[in-house]
Amino acid sequence: MEELAVKLANLLEEYRADEGLNPKKDNVLTWVEQFSEENRQIILEEMINVFEKRFLLENEVDDFLNRLILNTKLTRSDDEFWHKVSLLEIQENGHSQRIMNEKFQELLRNQKSIDISINDDTKSHFIHLDDFLFTGNRLKNDLTKWLENAPENSKVDIIYIGYYKNGQYHAGKKLQELAESKNITLKFWRLIEMENNPHCQNVSEVLWPSDEILECDGTNDYLQTQGKYKLRDTIQVANSHCEESIFTSETNRKILEKEFTLAGLNIMSHFDDEHKKKWKPLGKTSYPGFGFGAMVFSYRNCPNNTPLAFWWGDWENNQVWYPLLQRKTYPQAVEPIIEDFEEIEF
Repeated sequence: MEELAVKLANLLEEYRADEGLNPKKDNVLTWVEQFSEENRQIILEEMINVFEKRFLLENEVDDFLNRLILNTKLTRSDDEFWHKVSLLEIQENGHSQRIMNEKFQELLRNQKSIDISINDDTKSHFIHLDDFLFTGNRLKNDLTKWLENAPENSKVDIIYIGYYKNGQYHAGKKLQELAESKNITLKFWRLIEMENNPHCQNVSEVLWPSDEILECDGTNDYLQTQGKYKLRDTIQVANSHCEESIFTSETNRKILEKEFTLAGLNIMSHFDDEHKKKWKPLGKTSYPGFGFGAMVFSYRNCPNNTPLAFWWGDWENNQVWYPLLQRKTYPQAVEPIIEDFEEIEF
């Protein structure tokens, strides 16, 4: 397993590297040893597979943003485009939009010698830039408030490094209804698009347990607290538009779903009743069930929409759990269990 641990650590070499929090071989081994012994090698192999596909490096993000600056579809082939638009900075919770805006401003300044404005209501074209979209609730809430007072007949380009299809669809549908009432045009852009459409359950890019999880101790008791929930239908036939799964096999996917769910439930067993209402074993979401189960990460931080087993606790305070990827928290979040961010802080 040491060879696998080295390979996984190498893949995560950029993760919060400036803070010395990129996991090394020993960190990986300590983390994986918390899972069932018979599944540890499969977990490492599957994590290598997932991180190869869904761990975003800084140069990949920079390359995407640099290509956007020159994208003639985005700029409408207008040489003066970047003088005519304004970035939006309207995120009520979290820091990701501000940090993404700062990165984009620097790249635009280096490439075009242009200082783009922020929240400039004299403009009629705006760019809403952020890192990842999961449920879409943050986008829907923030942009709904802005649209109420937005200039009529304006345009808004909504740009993400990556989004989950179902969240983008529902948020986009709701926002489009409001935008049309003011003749405002919305358009989405992204680097990666991740599958979590209910019609594509068995190739979805999330951990979504099937009814086999009910054979595990504690899972039934937990689900009784969730109200109406939906387990993955393993006999559902995927539609033709469904993307290929990021998991190597259905068998390995089920192992991950079982191990990460049980680990999350173990972590949550140390919460008080109030915090048990805020968190789910497979990651934060407002929907009932085991959690969002996101499987996307970046060099900058780990989303709390991913399973708790990835990021709960820290290497120095691990009486409950030893994490693989320590999350960055901020002053308004005294402890990870009371943090109220929906999405990754880039």
